[in-house]
Amino acid sequence: MKKINYFLIAMIIGVATVFTSCAKDEEIIDPNPSIDFKGGATYTSTDVTIKAGESILVGINAAQNSSTKKKLTKFTIVLTQNNTPSTLIDETMTSNQEAVYSQDFNITFNNEGTVKLVATIIDSDNKSDEVFFNVTVEPAGVVVKKKTNVELGSFNDAVGSFYSTSTEEVFTVSGAFDNQAKVDIIFFKGVTYVNALAAPDDADVNTTIPTFQLNTWTTKNQTRFIKSEMTAAAFDAIGTTYDFPDFGVAASSKATLLVNGDVVYFKTQAGKRGFIKVVDLYSRGDLGKFDVIVEE
Repeated sequence: MKKINYFLIAMIIGVATVFTSCAKDEEIIDPNPSIDFKGGATYTSTDVTIKAGESILVGINAAQNSSTKKKLTKFTIVLTQNNTPSTLIDETMTSNQEAVYSQDFNITFNNEGTVKLVATIIDSDNKSDEVFFNVTVEPAGVVVKKKTNVELGSFNDAVGSFYSTSTEEVFTVSGAFDNQAKVDIIFFKGVTYVNALAAPDDADVNTTIPTFQLNTWTTKNQTRFIKSEMTAAAFDAIGTTYDFPDFGVAASSKATLLVNGDVVYFKTQAGKRGFIKVVDLYSRGDLGKFDVIVEE
């Protein structure tokens, strides 16, 4: 009889061991819901650099845990900049979103700096999952002003040859002498340089054109020029702001051999950057028409 009891006890222990083992096998390793960014050409899903004021499209796909089947309850997008979090989206799931959630968001970034975007999904068991990327927001550009159809004459023309980018004025020889500090650009025509724009401190314009009387000036602004690869159409497309490129070291005190449609990048002694587009040099050559864009 004792042998039978021992046998029954052994069987009970064995069955309990089997059930315990099965229970462990069925334990859910990852009970969290899932979330991912949508991919594709129109979506942003990884670190990105944009200009202030620009927008990105963020797409979200989320789903309840396939094992727990816990309902999705909440979705958030939090933006953190300078260690300060700000909740952009805080959405409670509707009944038709409790198993699967899919949504797109157009997000605009106005402030410069680095922003961490974190998207989080939470279920009814308070389990969660998140994804994130960083957005680097660069300056959108500076405010510019545009002056069109500026006519400048060469040294033998009645129209003034001297231009002020700050006041948008054209000066004759006498007027320029009285406003030396304002003059940034001089237009002239010659045998060597044909149609040219020069700074008041340019050696050639000072020595080869005595009628400009630059030898009497005490202030000669050091404007610098670079022949740009910008097209006339790209120049025309510039609006009220522009993100100027770095001004290269290969700049010159003059831009020469100009033809219609050329665009010249310049920087004044005051540090203002801008572009000049050659609109029309006319057939006679001693008169030019220009459009000018410059920083405010």
